[in-house]
Amino acid sequence: MLARYIIKRTLIAIPTLLIISFAVFMIIELPPGSFLDAKIEQMQREGQVDWAEIESLRERYHFERHVLIRYAYWISDYVQGDWGRSFETDTEVLQILRERLPVTMLISIFTILLTWSIAIPFGVLAAVKRNTVWDYLLTFVGLAAMATPSFVIALVFQVTMQKLWPNFDPTGLISPQYSGQPWTWAKLGDLLKHIWVPIFILGVAGTAGMIRILRANVIDELRKQYVLAARARGLHPALVVMRYPVRVAINPLVSGVGLILPGIISGSVIISIVLGLPTVGPKLIQALFSKDTYLASSIVFFQCILAIVGIMISDILLAMVDPRIKFGRQ
Repeated sequence: MLARYIIKRTLIAIPTLLIISFAVFMIIELPPGSFLDAKIEQMQREGQVDWAEIESLRERYHFERHVLIRYAYWISDYVQGDWGRSFETDTEVLQILRERLPVTMLISIFTILLTWSIAIPFGVLAAVKRNTVWDYLLTFVGLAAMATPSFVIALVFQVTMQKLWPNFDPTGLISPQYSGQPWTWAKLGDLLKHIWVPIFILGVAGTAGMIRILRANVIDELRKQYVLAARARGLHPALVVMRYPVRVAINPLVSGVGLILPGIISGSVIISIVLGLPTVGPKLIQALFSKDTYLASSIVFFQCILAIVGIMISDILLAMVDPRIKFGRQ
């Protein structure tokens, strides 16, 4: 049953991804002008226009062709594993992702683990201890964290660190003295000393929001008859909460996997810019500003692929967590 479901969803995903790829490419091409126009304008500001280079770029990337033909060239190469080259740097898109993707995924995955490890126990605690000091304290902290933008937390954190720890630079992931050097234990220790900063900042707002969601779901489940029946049978209160209400209440967290996977790639763009992190997000923003179509389209389309895969994974996990959900059943 599970194999049939996966095959069915995969067959549906293929035309869906083709439609999404067309929409992504056309939206990026929608603003007036092109990369060549921006390149010519830049050369004019510098005082000399190299028309030979312009014609070479025009021929290499088919700028003289219709946008539909350019899309056909791009998607046909994409499915064959050739994601093209950046117009601006003439670097392969895959090479750019290989340089920035590991750091982005490392930060995002550890942020997710930190968020879940804090949100689940505190959300259950706030629900079980509702209308107590613990509930009010967690509610206050959660609402304050949700109302404060992450980039503001990053800026405040930088100022605070400069006051308390002047020798520590919270920006970046590697200290300047280790930049460009081969990996050693000292460089790894320097990375671990820096990487907790973006993980903490990104996890604050996400943890607060997840605590509120889990608290509301657990409270709603605690009022249902099956919980009262379990308590009447004499089960331990902690066992009653963990075996039944929590298992159902975490459904929204499991269904959120579909949004987590594309977020792993992009991360928080604003936080990456504020902290000077070498992640994929700032590179995507730069590509969109410069109309670097191949780079921007490849990154956005890859995120769309991860979103569809994530939704499929979340559906499978939901069926495993919630016995009420069955594949292929009405």
